[in-house]
Amino acid sequence: MFWKQVKAPQRDFITETKGHRLQYLHGGDTLIVSFDNAADAKGTPYAGRPIWGQSFYRSEGHSLLGVLAATNDWFRCKELITALTSLSEAGFFKSFRHVVMSGSSMGGFAAAAFAPLAPGCTVLSLSPQATLDPKRVPWDKRFADGLRQDWSLPFGDAAEGLKAARVGYVLYDSLNRPDQRHVDIIAAAPSVRLIRVPAGGHGVPPMLVQTKLMKQVSRDIIAGRFDEASFYRAIRARKDTIRYYRMLAREALLRRKFNFAVKVCDFGLRKFPESDLHETKALALCGQDKIVLALQTMDDARIRILRKKK
Repeated sequence: MFWKQVKAPQRDFITETKGHRLQYLHGGDTLIVSFDNAADAKGTPYAGRPIWGQSFYRSEGHSLLGVLAATNDWFRCKELITALTSLSEAGFFKSFRHVVMSGSSMGGFAAAAFAPLAPGCTVLSLSPQATLDPKRVPWDKRFADGLRQDWSLPFGDAAEGLKAARVGYVLYDSLNRPDQRHVDIIAAAPSVRLIRVPAGGHGVPPMLVQTKLMKQVSRDIIAGRFDEASFYRAIRARKDTIRYYRMLAREALLRRKFNFAVKVCDFGLRKFPESDLHETKALALCGQDKIVLALQTMDDARIRILRKKK
């Protein structure tokens, strides 16, 4: 259900907290709340960093509230939580006809966890964590920065947060075992719609970008017209990307299915002969105790690279 339109802020604003920036860009009567992902927080300068998805969301005419993080803290910050709660209590989110919480990985967690700020919102969460509270997910050691945070603070549970959403779309790689375990927890929320992208990798957006689906998926979810059947037909195009073979081979290696990993690499190399699948194949051959063949595979790859440079 969309809220009745009242009066949305007419001017841009920025609110700085100790480790975060809330940046509002005025647009239409749909508000996108976009949370940073861990890669952006770690890999790009904080000062002047654009909001995640800013170019696309603005081109669609939406209002945009970016929640930018100076570090990978999973938004576990009292000052930030106070600032967001104050916006909610002041009626900021209610002033829009429709609110969409969006983000990927760290941002995907936040998009779900902070949904109660705007009850009845839509959530677009890509490759999220349910939480990184070590007491609840002791099996996930991937994100050391997140594990060190204070998980007793409010808005620390994606599944609980999603209960406030009208609908929550969770797109994830169902072959990625840690991601699947997080989704198993998140699935407890009644409003969740799980969208599988096998061999999409952690951080599904790169796959959606490579298949030219990212913008359309976002557009359809925001407009409330996302069709799962159409998506699953379209996402078959991932089999024409190098990322698909990288991720599929990676999952095979992690499961010690070395024969299958070699087959995946061989098939992928027919399409992408100059790719790093040679190195992945060499690892799989080592797993089969075929060390000589592994070394030969690496030598062949080096020769191809040298020939290409000439």
